[in-house]
Amino acid sequence: MLPKAPGWKLRDVAINAEMISLSIESICPAVACPVCAQKTARLHSHYLRTLADLPWGGRSVRLSLRVRRFRCSRSECPRRIFAERIPDLVAPYARKTARLHEILRLVGFALGGEAGTRLLWRLGMMASASTLLRYVRSSPEPMYPQPYVVGIDDWAFRRGRRYGTMIVDLGRHEVIDLLEDRETEAVRAWLERHPQIRIIARDRGGAYAEAATKGAPQAMQVADRWHLMHNLADALEEFLLHKKKVLREATRTETESPEEDYATCFSAGSLTPNRPRIWYEGRLEASRKRHERIVEQWRNIRRLHLAGADVHDIAKRLGVSRETVYRYRRMEESPEPVRFRHKRRVLDPYVPYILRRWGEGCRNGTKLYREIREQGYAYGASNMARLVAELRRAGGGSAADRTQGGVVLPDKASVPTARQGAALFLKRREKLTAEQEAYLDRLGTLDKASADAYRLTQEFAKMVRELEGERLDEWLREADASEAEVMRRFARSLRKTLPRCARG
Repeated sequence: MLPKAPGWKLRDVAINAEMISLSIESICPAVACPVCAQKTARLHSHYLRTLADLPWGGRSVRLSLRVRRFRCSRSECPRRIFAERIPDLVAPYARKTARLHEILRLVGFALGGEAGTRLLWRLGMMASASTLLRYVRSSPEPMYPQPYVVGIDDWAFRRGRRYGTMIVDLGRHEVIDLLEDRETEAVRAWLERHPQIRIIARDRGGAYAEAATKGAPQAMQVADRWHLMHNLADALEEFLLHKKKVLREATRTETESPEEDYATCFSAGSLTPNRPRIWYEGRLEASRKRHERIVEQWRNIRRLHLAGADVHDIAKRLGVSRETVYRYRRMEESPEPVRFRHKRRVLDPYVPYILRRWGEGCRNGTKLYREIREQGYAYGASNMARLVAELRRAGGGSAADRTQGGVVLPDKASVPTARQGAALFLKRREKLTAEQEAYLDRLGTLDKASADAYRLTQEFAKMVRELEGERLDEWLREADASEAEVMRRFARSLRKTLPRCARG
């Protein structure tokens, strides 16, 4: 129960229902003067000092400390009389022990004022919200070693409106500073104040490159792997936006029957599975209006872009983000409407059998439920009842009336978006499903540029993940000879970065 402070002994203990009182006194024969550090045993007087300590068993603990006063033995010392100091137990003039003060400070950092006060009350400690905040504000700033390897990137005070610069100490993986803007001069001035920096990891933008070159010429600049892969993903997405026809054709596969084609839509791990659902008129109308607004936005962006307006002016005039302008300005075809996708249902593996039996004339939901139970279905009948209701509202179950009455049962898998296609290009080959591999193979067969883009993307991703920077020159030569314009442009942008960035 006593703090770890040598030279003290317990004189008395008093315990009641709410508090434990401990009386302690010092047993050191001589103490040092706080001014001249001369030890003395000349006792002058003593007084009682009451301190709050950590609770014990849900009860508050109070220390009654008998403190002695001494006379300094050095005649030239300006302090004639002094009270003995107990630095391991309590600070001068404090009313709480050092260990209690530390706990309150940590609670203030973790929870703040009001929340910290509520927690302390349940733990048997008393402190107001203002006291906790005062302890937090009075805490000294932690001392860290000077950073030698830093990462620089932008971050949003308010997304789309106001951006700043974040600087991270990559040795400790902690943010060390936030700048008010992402301009070159602010970053350059910060780097000049830290001449010890040797490595700077940054994106491939021109502003930070110029700031690092001017502010830290002694540092090696590194294009970090995340930004390299992110830039490649953006380039692939823009490339696939112009390949909608090929993406659509690659989803076509020959099937023996409508039931087999429909079963393919429900196979586990399919590229973009589409499952039976009810399309309510209100939802369809809202989706149609939203798509009309997007198409009109695309037309306006294309019109202004062809008229020679730059990205900033287009975004400001139309009230859209610059990312939207970049996305739509080179699209020759209008954006396709969004296709709603639902999560896989437990009944999906049995839907082909149910459709076949429904087409044979079996319309008894209970009988169908018993039949699929014999095949291994282990869930309730409510799922079956909902599917039967959908089929009845559709007016039948044959392939010809799958789109009647509001029920959509497509024969073909949905066409992946450009972003989904870019994600497939970057995904490791061994992590692709069989359907995804077959889709990429069909895509490469239909379009040579897509095949080259996929091959070079896989090689670049492997090179970045496994830190094989020595292969970069060979990859750049292959990209220059590729039929995919996107890879040639990406290779040119990398060459512009190489003079200022390391390859490792």
